[in-house]
Amino acid sequence: MLSNNELAFELQNVIVQLRKVIISRHGSSTLKGAEKCTLFLIDELKAGSPVTISEIANKIKVTLAAVTHQINALEKRGLIRRMPNSGDRRIVRVSLTKSGRVQVVKLKKEFSKKTKILTEFLGEEDTKNLIRLFKKMSEFREFIK
Repeated sequence: MLSNNELAFELQNVIVQLRKVIISRHGSSTLKGAEKCTLFLIDELKAGSPVTISEIANKIKVTLAAVTHQINALEKRGLIRRMPNSGDRRIVRVSLTKSGRVQVVKLKKEFSKKTKILTEFLGEEDTKNLIRLFKKMSEFREFIK
């Protein structure tokens, strides 16, 4: 029988492995995992409307500097554009370029394809259990804010 510490360590290792598989390795893109997540957030936060860097940082609970780093990388690739606010230069909104939207659609299709493969691999019962556990984990996250 494993102790709580041993179980927590094993769970931590599995979560790290899953993160690598799901975020970092999905898709044939050369984008890093954090860049992919930033693209998804820009696309989804306001249904494709421009968002501020602060809104992105607040959503994922990271510093403005961390988000700015991702924004700079995505802008260099031509996937997003900055739109300065004429009233307040400190506020910068970002939105996807046409190339950025194409990249998001491509990544979502690849993710969906891999999710279907995982569902086939796990089978119906394990997939339902996984969904149940992910929902439970989402509820837990609400308690540890």
